[in-house]
Amino acid sequence: MKSFSTNYLASLAIPHHLVSIIRQIGEYKGKQDLYKKQAPEMLENLRHVAMIQSTESSNRLEGITADIKRIG
Repeated sequence: MKSFSTNYLASLAIPHHLVSIIRQIGEYKGKQDLYKKQAPEMLENLRHVAMIQSTESSNRLEGITADIKRIG
């Protein structure tokens, strides 16, 4: 396959907007690590809320209604 050839990969030009997006991903990864270190309780609370809301929405799509206290 041509796409795995070393010469082919070396000759590819990466568009500027793609390089910019990759750089932004690296920045956000750094910010994520910082939040994990500085505010782990807040992130855990946000994760818990997101799981409850996701479960509630999924149940609603299936026509199931449950008390929020039962889901959480």
